[in-house]
Amino acid sequence: MKIDITSLCFGFKIEKDNDSGTAAWATSIGQAPKGICYIDTKREGLDEIIYGMMYKSHSDFENLKVRDVEGLEKREEPRGDRERMLFSVFENVYVNNIKVNGIYTLSYEREDTPSHKNRLHICYAKYLTYKGHSNKMTLMKMAKALGCSEDACWFVSDISIRNQKDLYFTAIVVNPDQSMTYVDSKSRKKEWESLLPEKPEIGFDDTGLPRQQIFYGAPGTGKSHRIKEIIRENGIDEKEQVIRTTFHPDSDYSTFVGCYKPIMKSVPQTYVVEGNEKPVMADKDNQATKEEIVYDYTPQAFVQAYTKAWTTNKPVILVIEEINRGNCAQIFGDIFQLLDRGYDGVSEYEIKPDKALENYLREYFATFEDVDEQIKTGKIMKLPSNLYIWATMNTSDQSLFPIDSAFKRRWEWKYIKIAWPYKKNEDGSFKTDENGKKIHFNYSIEGGHDWWEFLQQINAIIDKMTNSADKQLGYFFAKAKDDIISYDTFVSKVCFYLWNDIFKTYALDGQESDLFKFTKKIKDKDENEKEVIGHLSFPEFYDGDGNVVPDVARQFIEHVMAWNTEGKKENS
Repeated sequence: MKIDITSLCFGFKIEKDNDSGTAAWATSIGQAPKGICYIDTKREGLDEIIYGMMYKSHSDFENLKVRDVEGLEKREEPRGDRERMLFSVFENVYVNNIKVNGIYTLSYEREDTPSHKNRLHICYAKYLTYKGHSNKMTLMKMAKALGCSEDACWFVSDISIRNQKDLYFTAIVVNPDQSMTYVDSKSRKKEWESLLPEKPEIGFDDTGLPRQQIFYGAPGTGKSHRIKEIIRENGIDEKEQVIRTTFHPDSDYSTFVGCYKPIMKSVPQTYVVEGNEKPVMADKDNQATKEEIVYDYTPQAFVQAYTKAWTTNKPVILVIEEINRGNCAQIFGDIFQLLDRGYDGVSEYEIKPDKALENYLREYFATFEDVDEQIKTGKIMKLPSNLYIWATMNTSDQSLFPIDSAFKRRWEWKYIKIAWPYKKNEDGSFKTDENGKKIHFNYSIEGGHDWWEFLQQINAIIDKMTNSADKQLGYFFAKAKDDIISYDTFVSKVCFYLWNDIFKTYALDGQESDLFKFTKKIKDKDENEKEVIGHLSFPEFYDGDGNVVPDVARQFIEHVMAWNTEGKKENS
């Protein structure tokens, strides 16, 4: 939670008369009209602080003191217009990620003044003392950890609680050796604000690559293709640095993370030596083995990417295709907590893996010297900054497993719209003709029909039927060979999708029903062939041997192409 940079600050003087620059020692977290209790839930990081304070709260107010700290100036003493409702004591205190050997107390207070009735505060003042441990003592240790003298000028810009028990301070040192003097409070604040690091965009690294991003859009818009382009453009080795998986309705935690599975494994044979009570292993140099079924931990896509990322400095990409076709809450499980990343790209919160995974990680990392010691033990897990998780999602499949808002907010979202795409070179630049114009893809359907023109027509019809872009078709919905989409591919991919996902759910009426009228030849009882107009059903795309009938596919395409954008058939 960001706090005002003049709320918890030390080592300064103000020259201007009647301007003490007094620190507030607390942050207001909300005030509503009509005197009701209100918390500003939009304040970033506040929910984690509230949960942490509740988890670490104490009821023994008799051990909470506010006036037993020696050496406090009058401006540092407690105010009498606040009701202390709850207090929390933290034994794990960090400043700039350095652990401090001290205890810190936070209190949850309600203001009782005419102008700010019931305004709520989180107080972190020097004067709060629990069982003889004052915040002032811990702040002095924090200053020492920052390399500051007793007179140093420094301030806190952020307070956060991780794992509901660890209290973190982010501090900026203005002058580590001596106090600073300012003309007035305004000039002090202006100078201190200039010392704050530029706030990077959470979720992106310093090159602009998203660490967690979902590429979404209608089917066939090229979401997977776009991921491949980004991988290629950034010189990432597809074989060595990319791990792919696909979610489906039966996906679960074990298929995404890992679990014990029976496998065939070569095991050394043993033999019995006369006079020995226990069997003896076969000789090392001439070891006999046999294949046996044993249970061993089998890592899946997430653990494969996780371990690879911790053992290299290169980017590692975990690509999840069709992320919303699986139950994300079930599949991610406690890994969901790791998706909260700090500005450095590392998970803000760690998790403890189960024993099986802990043992696997400890064994895997044993030979890697450069891996963080906490990670090597396998007792905790957190995502490193070089692990990227990218996913694709078809908007046409949103009804399978809806993604809740808590999951959504942990991802960047990139919409891939339906468009007539341009061709690109290997380096990611657009291919151009002799006049410098970008070159479009130029697919056509067998028989000479332009694929992009067909898409525009059929998407207009789908839009009229569904009032949505989710069910429309993207350019890469059907694969082309040498820029030609065969009738076989067209019927099995495009027509099957239209009849199965669109036409059986939605309906066209009036003139629009002409879309399904086509001419077919039938034989009467005397084997005389004649033409009739009939309603086109999907099986009629195929003959008795299961082969696509080109004439039926051609007629359907011609009917689609005869429609104008208002959904009425053109006069032929």
